[in-house]
Amino acid sequence: MGLRVEGFKATGIHSGIKGDGRKDLALIYSERPATVAGLFTTNRVKAAPVVLDMERVMGGVARAIVVNSGNANACTGDRGMRDAVEMASLVGRALGVDEE
Repeated sequence: MGLRVEGFKATGIHSGIKGDGRKDLALIYSERPATVAGLFTTNRVKAAPVVLDMERVMGGVARAIVVNSGNANACTGDRGMRDAVEMASLVGRALGVDEE
């Protein structure tokens, strides 16, 4: 049995990122707006989701976080940013929350 935190829900699945069948995609959801902060790499080259997250945490509030394992999503250019924005949009719509 996993850790439970009141007001939060979490789940993980195998999405196909890892070839061995292990869980590689997670969603953490807050039932109400939660204070958000981030600690990010200082590397000059940052993956698109990192750049998007750096912008979004400036708002100080979040409802959901999507985490992948086994794929850095780095050096993907404009396509990577479009994919990151689309992931946020899909999650926001599915949960009924603002994608920001």
